[in-house]
Amino acid sequence: MTKQDLSLFRARRTIRKFTTEDVSDEALNSLLDVASIAPSRLDRRPLHMVVIRDQGVKTKLADALRMRPYIEGAPIVIAVCADSSISPTWEMDGSAAIENLLLTATALGLGAAWVGSKGSQLWEQAVQVMHDCAGVPASISVVSLVCVGHPAEEKRAYAPGEKLDAMRIHYDHWDNLKL
Repeated sequence: MTKQDLSLFRARRTIRKFTTEDVSDEALNSLLDVASIAPSRLDRRPLHMVVIRDQGVKTKLADALRMRPYIEGAPIVIAVCADSSISPTWEMDGSAAIENLLLTATALGLGAAWVGSKGSQLWEQAVQVMHDCAGVPASISVVSLVCVGHPAEEKRAYAPGEKLDAMRIHYDHWDNLKL
């Protein structure tokens, strides 16, 4: 892998402002395809994706999460869901798929934002919206939401090492830092 290959990872930034331009079916299919090849423990594949274009559902999700107005403005919200009875690592599987979604969106020139804070009352309200309005069965868990659209804001790519904190890298033992 060359340094050039790493540029995609540095370019991936959370985008919360979207244009009104729709996301093409081709781009959506690419997002879903790459999410589906994310690592899954023992290849159990517990994930389901719910693609939300319905403005009413997006508005209810935005209302449930209060401080997330960009949900309403995103052309697509992808709810990453999982059947927890299939795999005990469903949350990790979902997180891997979400990272693939975020990186693929960047590669396609789209913007994306990962939304969700498991355990909070607001998140539980959003999950209830998914069950009530999007028909997600009660036996299925909602891992998180990913808002996707054409970016209406620009953010610079991270410089090499910009977020690397040597105080958080430990070698063989917690007390062994290389500063």
